[in-house]
Amino acid sequence: MNKGIFCISIDFELLWGRRDMPNLDYFKKRIPEERKAIDKLLKLFKKYNIPTTWATVGKIFEKGNPNYSGLDIIKKIEKVKNQEIGSHSYTHPEFTKISKEKAILEFNNFKKKSFVFPRNKIRYLAELKKTGFKCYRGKDRNEYELLMPRIPPVYEPKMNSGLLNINGSMYFVSGRGLKQFIPKNVRYLKSIMGINNAIKQKKIFHLWFHPIDFVDDKKKLFSDFEKILKFADEKRQLGQLKILNMGQISRVAKK
Repeated sequence: MNKGIFCISIDFELLWGRRDMPNLDYFKKRIPEERKAIDKLLKLFKKYNIPTTWATVGKIFEKGNPNYSGLDIIKKIEKVKNQEIGSHSYTHPEFTKISKEKAILEFNNFKKKSFVFPRNKIRYLAELKKTGFKCYRGKDRNEYELLMPRIPPVYEPKMNSGLLNINGSMYFVSGRGLKQFIPKNVRYLKSIMGINNAIKQKKIFHLWFHPIDFVDDKKKLFSDFEKILKFADEKRQLGQLKILNMGQISRVAKK
């Protein structure tokens, strides 16, 4: 790669990612606010021209309860330039706990080009490749670390089982529970270190999160997040950085 790359991927689940959790009601109450957060995220992506991968649970495309169905949201995403609809599986199973046959159904029922494994539990890459996917998000080695002074890791995309592995670099930590006490600008400063490191090493800094992560402590989180996008856009305008979604990276890597 001749430049550093900044990539954002979003695990878009609504309640599909929480339905097996004991605190389901907690997240159910937050779905209306999650929908508002998605609107705000899309406005920011449009404002700063930020390509993004929305790794979407396939069931979201089906009509039904608004806690699980998001056809209206998909239409909004598709109206914003460079927003990629990727796959987060069909029903959001944990792939380390299901059979190969079940995994193949999950892949086939919602075919896209970019894949993010639910809960970052990676398995059945050969089957994923046979289904027609081109890339996946590899596990972030320290996905929930935030307060450590370590610069977030950056990576070169590498082929694994015929698929391009675009590793996660940093989880944009939510403001739920005790995480509300994380000081303002910490997420921003960590991300800036990651972007600068990507520029220096000509590698990828890959930031990821769930839309519902912005529901609690939203003012602080959106402030940090917009500053990250503004910084990345400035570096792009200086010719130092590319901002690409996962699908775009997979196409660039082939050249």
